[in-house]
Amino acid sequence: MGSPWRNAVSEDYNAESVACFDKHAQRYAEKYFELRDYDRHYQALVDRLPDKAPRLLDLACGPGNVAAFVRRCRPDADILCVDQSAAMLATAQQRLPGISTHQADCRDLSALSPGFDALAFCFGLSYFNDDDACQVLAELARLLRAGGHLLLSSITGDPADSGVQLSSSGDRVHLFYRQPETIASWLAAAGFGDLELERLPSPANASQATVDVVILAQRMTSAQPAA
Repeated sequence: MGSPWRNAVSEDYNAESVACFDKHAQRYAEKYFELRDYDRHYQALVDRLPDKAPRLLDLACGPGNVAAFVRRCRPDADILCVDQSAAMLATAQQRLPGISTHQADCRDLSALSPGFDALAFCFGLSYFNDDDACQVLAELARLLRAGGHLLLSSITGDPADSGVQLSSSGDRVHLFYRQPETIASWLAAAGFGDLELERLPSPANASQATVDVVILAQRMTSAQPAA
């Protein structure tokens, strides 16, 4: 799937966004770690975990919001937090002592073994252009066992507004907007089905007001249709 931003930004466009998160990891955690807006969606993922020792991947984990919620509910869960920002992983470890972490680009998770029972990918998709976003979703499908569940959230908006944005501190990030239906179609193409989709306003303390989408999806077996 082509993206007009593939040629508009460098191949390493995501590095600027990662650098911004590295620089402001502690501030980001202070602003969002205690946020309760998405707890019922995290609970929906917890409710679908298997009964014994589930494996969860929290991708683009940030300070560990999802991991913290799951660990409170399911202390027996084997949780791996993955982020490209070393500072974000350090913040997650600080807030969740003993948590397992791995630094990696979401577009290349080849070092991880498949078989996770559940995946969380919350607001990471918005920092990848269309081609890379589809690549990330394919990686998630590879890592999630058949019948396992994915919780994905993303900001939505007009794709024409995508591109370089300045954070409140003046740092550059590359942000990509798309419609919920587009994300849903990509998930179906990657092998996910039984989608539950909800639109909701961004948190009151967000840097800018947007409409978010939260999607709960199941990794289909080879015998099941993906749509």
